[in-house]
Amino acid sequence: MELLDVYDNNGNVTGRTIIRGDKTAVLNENEHIAVAVIFIENENGEFLIQKTSEEKGGEYSSTGGHVDSGETPLTTIKREVKEELGYNIDNEKIEEYGFMLYDMPIRYLYYLKKNIPLSELTIQKEEVAFVEYMSVSKIKELIESNQMLKSHGIMFNELMNTQKEEE
Repeated sequence: MELLDVYDNNGNVTGRTIIRGDKTAVLNENEHIAVAVIFIENENGEFLIQKTSEEKGGEYSSTGGHVDSGETPLTTIKREVKEELGYNIDNEKIEEYGFMLYDMPIRYLYYLKKNIPLSELTIQKEEVAFVEYMSVSKIKELIESNQMLKSHGIMFNELMNTQKEEE
């Protein structure tokens, strides 16, 4: 049984928890569960993108997952990268790009600039079919053709827009 904290619109934990997957759990208009997603970019400007396993929908996405009760979104990202990719990013300089409210979950966005050789990854077959580095244009094609998980596409575009503003 996986417990998830409930967050308010400002990203604060409310003190309530729900059981993940409990269809009877009711969230009020200003309540959300949290999801954290990280985009990892190599020195060539390509991003590490995964195709989810058929059991998980077979869509393209980045690495991420639900924030478990008692975890911070950053802790979740480190755990998810370790679980899904078999790679430890505990000591890396991970940038946080805040959160966005899209659909029901509050979505925390993270970024890491690091050359991670694909040969050093051990993918979790239950979650991930394969991973590869993709150019921004290839990712945008996946988004436009609805092959990428919609929320991850929105988050990727948000990351691109935020990085342009910082230049």
